[in-house]
Amino acid sequence: MVDAITDGITAGPDQLQGLPAEAVLAVERDQQAPMADAYREFLSLIGGGAGRFMQGEAVYHPHVLGLGTAALELLEENESPFLFEPTDRVFFMHQGYQFEFMRGTGPDPEVWSYSEGEHANVPVHSYASFTDWLRATAEAAIPAWKHHVETVREEINADGSITLHW
Repeated sequence: MVDAITDGITAGPDQLQGLPAEAVLAVERDQQAPMADAYREFLSLIGGGAGRFMQGEAVYHPHVLGLGTAALELLEENESPFLFEPTDRVFFMHQGYQFEFMRGTGPDPEVWSYSEGEHANVPVHSYASFTDWLRATAEAAIPAWKHHVETVREEINADGSITLHW
């Protein structure tokens, strides 16, 4: 997957920010669930960011810290009857209303998804593995960013912010 997103548009080779072992350990200790091998590899390769890939999502360090608590609070706020199992690890949150988590103890566990107000306010099984989730996310992002680059001109301002020209 890293090779696929390193297309010079979604991410460039110099934009891949792997995490050092101590940061991976901090992510592991943040939630009680065991850390899957596939997720550990993701963190070590791009856990600090990867250009435009999943830009703005709470999936990279340090934003991934505390996601288990945030997901639990979201479920409680929405009076969801769902309860996390000890093997559930939240690894992604979007805008505070949607999250993804791994369930299981294998090297590449299945992924479940929760979105506020959908599916009777309970998570649903969405991917057979974390790797499948990552592949599907990359397959959606790559053409979207290619289209973005073809239709939008980005201007980097003196303060580092970006102005988009349509």
